[in-house]
Formats: sequence, structure tokens, C-alpha cells
Amino acid sequence: MKYFKLSDDMERENDIICHVGAGMSLSQNTFVVGCPYTGDCEQICFTYNEDEGNEATDYLANDKGWFIVSEKLKGLMEDMDTEIQYLPVKIIEENRKTELRGYYIANIIRVVDALCLECSTYFTTHIPQIGDVHTVSKYGIYEKKTRGSDVFKLGMRQEIPIFVSEKFRDAMFAHQITGICLKEIKTC
Repeated sequence: MKYFKLSDDMERENDIICHVGAGMSLSQNTFVVGCPYTGDCEQICFTYNEDEGNEATDYLANDKGWFIVSEKLKGLMEDMDTEIQYLPVKIIEENRKTELRGYYIANIIRVVDALCLECSTYFTTHIPQIGDVHTVSKYGIYEKKTRGSDVFKLGMRQEIPIFVSEKFRDAMFAHQITGICLKEIKTC
């Protein structure tokens, strides 16, 4: 099976880009490390300026780097082999104060130990308090260690990127999901 690294589609123009709302104190890493969130969802609010972009995509780019997805993309992923916690998020247009409804933070809980350093391009930095940290520029994974996952993150301090299967890619194209760019990665 083929696997892909997921990112936001930077080639589109006029897409909404969300910015963290005033007063939100959640850490940047809250929804990137693969742990369930048990806090209050009411404080999660983003804003956007319609003059800077007004096209709502299925994956909304944002200044926290979180996976903010539409109801449509959420429904697609609910049929996949993965573990994702969906948290409703408020998205408000900053001038008109209208709310963009039907969006969620997709907190990916499934973390697999599938990083294959032999197939990856990386360098290693030793941090005394932590140990070796691998900075990966091109990913390779062990296919068998993905546990058949369709949406997942990697262990070994590589939890920020999101990876998806060929099944996800095919469903994404079939349902015309917007805002996502996929780059195929090596499998070992």
C-alpha cells in the first residue's frame, strides 16, 4: 500500500486562513502529540478576515498547525481505520462576526512506531535531557508497522506530521476534498 504525508494546499488562492482567537491559551502542541484532549472546547475559537480569503476548504489552514476539518472531511475519516477525537471549533469572521459552522479539530490519537530511518532522509541531534532527536526531511515508514491505519502520526518524536493511506487518498479525490496536499513517502 502507498502512504502519503498530508499538508495544507499552499497553491490555492483566496482560501480562509484562521488565526487563534484572543484569549485562547492552549499550547501549540495540544493537538499534535497524539493524546486525547480533556479540556473545555468552548474556549477554542479562531478568526479570519474575509478580505484576506473567503474560500472555506475542507482542511482549514491555521496559525496553530492544527488539523481543522469540515463536516464533510470528518465524515470521510469516520469511515477510516484510525483513532481521531473530534472537537467542535468556533470560526468567526472578524469584521462581520459571522460564524463559519461545521468545523472540528481532528485530534489524531493513533500514533504508530513505523518510522524507518533507513528509508528516510534525516539528521540527528543529541539533546542531553531528551536523547537523540531525528529531524526528518523525507519520510520512510515500515508498512507492516502502520497496523493498517488510514490516518496516523508517527512515534519517536515525529508526531507533528499527519500520514494517510492510499485508501484515504482515493476517498479524498472521490469526494473532492479541498485544502489538502499529499506527498507520497517511501515504504519499507
